[in-house]
Amino acid sequence: MNFLCESCSLKEEIEKNRIMLNNLILEENHRLIDEEIVKLSQSLDTLVYRCIFCNKNLNNNIFEIHLKNIFGTHSTFYYYGYQHLFNSMYFYINQGINNNELIYISMEENIYSELLAFLKVNNVSVQHIKFRPVKELIESNIMGGLIELKEKINNICLEDEVKKYEGIRWIGQPTYAIQTTSQDAFLNWEINLSEALKNTNASLICIYDTYDYMTKGVFINEKVIKQSLTTHTFALKNSVLEKIN
Repeated sequence: MNFLCESCSLKEEIEKNRIMLNNLILEENHRLIDEEIVKLSQSLDTLVYRCIFCNKNLNNNIFEIHLKNIFGTHSTFYYYGYQHLFNSMYFYINQGINNNELIYISMEENIYSELLAFLKVNNVSVQHIKFRPVKELIESNIMGGLIELKEKINNICLEDEVKKYEGIRWIGQPTYAIQTTSQDAFLNWEINLSEALKNTNASLICIYDTYDYMTKGVFINEKVIKQSLTTHTFALKNSVLEKIN
């Protein structure tokens, strides 16, 4: 949503769905796999994507990748409220654990703690989930661009902790990455990340705070959102990765 789209009713619809989702999750004692919760979360997906992709569409041919096979991908997800995020990440993370992938998460620590609490309530084995900021990847890109970044990712994949698993499923929150580095450093890293992940046993999804974008734009502003539509090749929607045109 462009900040000048004052006549657009999407923001009101999105907020209405967010409140409904939050209330239903409370009523169901945070059971994220409840059929109505999943349905509401997917409805919020659709509304948010209508906003974010206002002048750009997901692939009209709907080329999809199942969450079971995502190594080498640099994807994106746009969330509106933590319950929307947690619901989508439940399925995304659970599939990774079932694949014997190590889950690295880079996000604000209070949100990370809340996410773990939600996952525990829903019987997800959090021992396979580790907090690991993407700052080290951004710094490697600052030091040597694509070559240094790819080498860093390859070296991480060879670490003893990682070798116990089939690979890495990394979840990164741009808000947190920008807070701990800078907007320019983050955006420059994003440009190289898709190429750096190719042919590796790692994937990385960037989770963008759409609420921030649609209200204050403190970290997720117009520039960050616009670039996100060009640097990622897939977007998470309804528990699959859909190709971005």
